[in-house]
Amino acid sequence: MLLFATGAGANEFSSTNPPAVIFRNVEQVRAGCLEGRRMICGKILRVLPDGLVVESGYTDLLRPPLTDSWFAPGTVAATRTPNLVESREPGSPCVGTVFLSDLPRSRGKKSKQFDYVILLGYPAGEHTYTSVGTMQKTLRRFTGTLAAAVKYQIAERKWAAVQLNLPANTNGVIPKLLSQTGAFRDVANLVPEDYLLPYDVNVPFWSDGADKTRWACVPPGEAVHFSPTNEWSFPPGTVFVKNFEIGTDDTHPETKRRLETRLIVCDDSGGAYGVTYKWRADNSDADLLETNLNEDIEIKTATGVRKQTWYYPSRADCLTCHTANAGLVLGVKTRQLNRDFNYPDGRTENELVAWKNLDLFDTDFSDDAVKQFPALARTDDLSRSLEDRVRSYLDANCAQCHRPNGTVANFDARYDTPLAEQGIVSGHVLIDQRIDGARVVAPNDLWRSILLMRMDTVDGYLMPPLARNTVDERGVKMLREWIASLSGPRVLPPPEILPPGGNFSSPVEVTLKTEPAAKIFYTLDGTVPTTNDLSYEKPFTVTDPTIVRAKAFEDGCTKSITAKEFFLFNR
Repeated sequence: MLLFATGAGANEFSSTNPPAVIFRNVEQVRAGCLEGRRMICGKILRVLPDGLVVESGYTDLLRPPLTDSWFAPGTVAATRTPNLVESREPGSPCVGTVFLSDLPRSRGKKSKQFDYVILLGYPAGEHTYTSVGTMQKTLRRFTGTLAAAVKYQIAERKWAAVQLNLPANTNGVIPKLLSQTGAFRDVANLVPEDYLLPYDVNVPFWSDGADKTRWACVPPGEAVHFSPTNEWSFPPGTVFVKNFEIGTDDTHPETKRRLETRLIVCDDSGGAYGVTYKWRADNSDADLLETNLNEDIEIKTATGVRKQTWYYPSRADCLTCHTANAGLVLGVKTRQLNRDFNYPDGRTENELVAWKNLDLFDTDFSDDAVKQFPALARTDDLSRSLEDRVRSYLDANCAQCHRPNGTVANFDARYDTPLAEQGIVSGHVLIDQRIDGARVVAPNDLWRSILLMRMDTVDGYLMPPLARNTVDERGVKMLREWIASLSGPRVLPPPEILPPGGNFSSPVEVTLKTEPAAKIFYTLDGTVPTTNDLSYEKPFTVTDPTIVRAKAFEDGCTKSITAKEFFLFNR
């Protein structure tokens, strides 16, 4: 990436600055180009007070003095090898190139102030450029400003944002390799292109302990519809890139394996589609998956090796959560990006301010205004209340489905809905797991809180139900603490039935245990115990197939839920 000064000379420009199209001081730039007879060659990324930031495609055309038009004989040839791009690696971008020049007078006609020529090329190493004889077919003349030229270029290639090689919708051809998407300059080392803006969120979605790195790409000249509280909406061509890595050695957390890179694309019909690329073992590239996939990952422990199953989602899986009702794009919103971020160029800045300063929003606000915008509370941020941290966690992990017009459940997990209106505390459930008095969250009752039950399991009734094979122990611990902190009567734990049920070859002596002051009632016929059933006084013997159910009672306390065990006999 280069900075071309509007006067004499050119300077280096840091390629780590987040790119965007910013039309500032256009007339000054235009006048400087006329005076200095400079030619700007490449994709214009930023217009600055002292020059243009351009992703250069043909560096040898930029050497002054320039006294002729860019398409002088020999400039472009039909069989020319792609040796004029910055990188010779296959997939290096040189598409949507904008050429700006003051053409010489010819044939007695006065040339206009500017001629803007757009060359629609293709990645280096995969295309021979158009010959001089046919190049004039792509010539367009304007009398407007530099801004008009760039906007024209965007209109011509509005969909692809001149950057990523992704189709407008799933009817197009999706690249088979991650290296062919144009997202990364150096795929093996995961070095993104400059037009990918890195970002992070306050509270990440739980992804089986994986570490995630995120980037966004908004089409130049387009803007995100900003909302302080609700979902943002993104223009067609916006792309989000997320890379997943997982630790493979519990004794050395820095040891990680690259698993997959997912892309979410805002398509040309107002929807979105997602694609998953699975990394090769040598990290040389990642291959497009046509369907979902499970893979067992070996993880070294202090005592040996354990296996963790990783789920790679299909395109259909992506749309299970990335729904229109949820805004299609998840996690990229005010309350998630209202945080400081350490950018690659060394500066630390609030992400909302950074996006605003890049003209990525359709709304302006002062830097101080972000202090009044909501921000989710990180799980480990003890300066925020326990309730705030729990609600933030539920917003990040549940709200894409649990919201009005979402899933069939009754509660609303969105953070911007007041707790009293969310239907979480004492909220009724549609599926009670056969637990009496079950609620979404039952105050001070861990056993009747279905939300906790479904988070703290990997069985078939787990939540979220897709792409999760482990329990988020830290999230579950926080939820337990919050439920226990809610005002409510003391709740008895379910009785312990010993030994646990199973298959036996001889009669079994069964013992029931609970708190000292509590009384246990039990049944042997499969019915739910009440105080009218058998009162437990001492161990009893089971000789035939039996369902033992037990429940604890105590005055002044909420009775326990029912404990049960199945005893079978092999004879």
